[in-house]
Amino acid sequence: MGKRKGGKDKHYYKREKKFNRGSKVGEAYDLGKRDNELFAKFYKGQGFVPEDEWNNFYETLKTTLPVTFRITGYKSQSEELLKNIKGKFFSNLLDEKVDGEALPPPKQLPWYPNELGWQLDLSRKVVRSSEQCSKLHDFLVAETECGSISRQEAVSMIPPLVLDVQSHHKVLDMCAAPGSKTAQLIEYLHSTAPAGELPTGYVIANDTDNKRCYLMVHQVKRLQSPCCVIVNHDGTFFPKIRTNSDESNPEYQLFDRILCDVPCSGDGTMRKNFDVWNKWHPLQGANLHGLQCKILRRGCQLLAVGGRIVYSTCSLNPEEDEAVIAEMLRTSEGAMELVDVKDMLPGLKFTKGVSTWKVMTRAGEWIESASEIPAPMQTQFKHTIFPPKPEEVETFHLDRCMRILPHHQDTGGFFVAVLQKVTHLPGSKEAKSEATATQTSEDPNKAEESKKESTENQDETATEEQQANSETNNGREKRKGPASGEEPRPPKKPKKLHGYKEDPFLFMEETDPAWKPIQSFFGLTESCAVNQILFRSMQGKRSLYFVSKAVRELTRFNEDRIRFINMGVKAFSRSPSPLVPECDFRITQECLGTLLNNITKRKVYISKQDAIIVISQENPFIGKLSEESQAQLHAMTPGSCVFLFTPSEKEPSPNCEVCFCGWRGKNSVRCFGSRSERAHALMLLGEDLKEINKKVEAERKAKLLALEAQGDVDKELKEDNDSMPVDDNDEQIDFVESDKVDGVDEVNMDEVESTV
Repeated sequence: MGKRKGGKDKHYYKREKKFNRGSKVGEAYDLGKRDNELFAKFYKGQGFVPEDEWNNFYETLKTTLPVTFRITGYKSQSEELLKNIKGKFFSNLLDEKVDGEALPPPKQLPWYPNELGWQLDLSRKVVRSSEQCSKLHDFLVAETECGSISRQEAVSMIPPLVLDVQSHHKVLDMCAAPGSKTAQLIEYLHSTAPAGELPTGYVIANDTDNKRCYLMVHQVKRLQSPCCVIVNHDGTFFPKIRTNSDESNPEYQLFDRILCDVPCSGDGTMRKNFDVWNKWHPLQGANLHGLQCKILRRGCQLLAVGGRIVYSTCSLNPEEDEAVIAEMLRTSEGAMELVDVKDMLPGLKFTKGVSTWKVMTRAGEWIESASEIPAPMQTQFKHTIFPPKPEEVETFHLDRCMRILPHHQDTGGFFVAVLQKVTHLPGSKEAKSEATATQTSEDPNKAEESKKESTENQDETATEEQQANSETNNGREKRKGPASGEEPRPPKKPKKLHGYKEDPFLFMEETDPAWKPIQSFFGLTESCAVNQILFRSMQGKRSLYFVSKAVRELTRFNEDRIRFINMGVKAFSRSPSPLVPECDFRITQECLGTLLNNITKRKVYISKQDAIIVISQENPFIGKLSEESQAQLHAMTPGSCVFLFTPSEKEPSPNCEVCFCGWRGKNSVRCFGSRSERAHALMLLGEDLKEINKKVEAERKAKLLALEAQGDVDKELKEDNDSMPVDDNDEQIDFVESDKVDGVDEVNMDEVESTV
């Protein structure tokens, strides 16, 4: 059915081919015609692109977007990393040529603080053709994996910047996937905290798509923060956060900062998503307008008075941008106001928000006002997508919005608006309570009447909530009720949230038999509280995770209300060994940025050269290290440990701490960490893992050739190969932390010792 002879369906010959293969050998795929007449007509009619800039604007949309990245600013190693990037990579690119042409120099993003944002105009062809570019590419990939660098579109960095996050803020990212902006929010949360202390706030990263939440876990995990929680909810109905367990008098937490990066048509992403050229039509903005308004309104409801919410889209369409902001300002009746944040972004080129725009039908016809909507199209256009009235324009100040056009600074298209909550929204419980209190203070005679009315309202609200919970928990059977003469059915247990199948988040108690050995073995301080350690399964407890106090309280009162997907950093992993009968757990690399100051035992302070040996060689004997390191290791029993290099007058470089987890065996030591983590540590120490591997392999081959000439090869092959570096292609299944998910097989330390 539906197919013709030869296997072609009946619509095959009517389809327009969008992508064509190159006509010659080696010619790239043609990604289709980058042109859309309706798109050009629509945006020419809006008027925010000047006529003399139109050709530049339209041609820029047809070009490929440059590569941009930012260095994670809150980590102590960011300055050293920036120095390495400038000295080892950027300087070499200045002298590099491809096909006789010099490469464009790297550009610093002028509006991103502390020289931590950069742009590279390098195509894939150039990267493949140039050795220096290829090295830079590999470096960026490795540093991205370990969280030191984030590859992110330039305009996507703007919303978290203008949100102005501080360490004590409760932050919500309503539409967080894929997580690049969430990672930026976490970075700012930590960067403003006092040195050596965890933030008292947290970041909740939410997305309505369950699968995208799991993809976001990997993105957020790179930041290694115990102050982040990933949840799965519809943004238009995001639940309130409880702060107590008293059902008769529930209290809720409002957010200090909210990011509202809503779903949009994405016509500002044409430079990287080429299929938008063929799929774009004028109704896309109108179709999404209602959803965007709902998400923004819910965000404003969850925002505390004095708090800030950022609304952003990667669309240039006013129906998705200014129209949504205007509707929120209209319905808030002065409770929300736009904030001018241009001073926070010095060097950024943008156009101001507009107060007039045009609406277009799918056929390309203009509609000037809501009264002109044709009868058959009444359901396609909401009245709120049209420009505000003249009297509203003066109070809305839509010119405080920012629209970033691609041709101004070689970026994608983007829209950003910053709103501040100056008072409670009309109709909210808080607004009604304030009105009642004001009325009572003005007329004391009405105090009793107001109190009675308030009590009635509370009773009515409680009854409605109980009814909603009853319908949710008991479902259809509850509504039907028992048949006449039958005994009432026993109450059913509340069902889990729909589609929510996550393992529980279980917190340890002081009496847990696994905690005391860990606390004693690593000498954990009291600030590392046992009630901040959680696990996901009662059987085995293979991995233990650490969360901040704020996240602990958040989970405690909302475990039945919120669909938690992920939280915390992996702190300890089970790895039993007969050499270490007193503790079955080892510390992980992921938690060192958080718990290093809480560990008073099992620390080995090593020199720069010792650090290079431990990281680059697989099982170096303790005797290969300096006398100071040997003395510390001999005084330590076998088991998990932390190696730590700190700069000093004797060794001032690198000017940052380099720490990594490892294992102290009978006669040798070992570094536990992924390839990217080892490469990152060696880079800070001034070495390259690949170059070390090449050098040692060359020396080994030369030695084998010399022994072969003497006929003594067998003896060499039987000798211990502990001096061999870790193979860069070796997966190291037992020891990789960042490449494994929960439930990783336990590390068999007997096998580790047997290799020595």
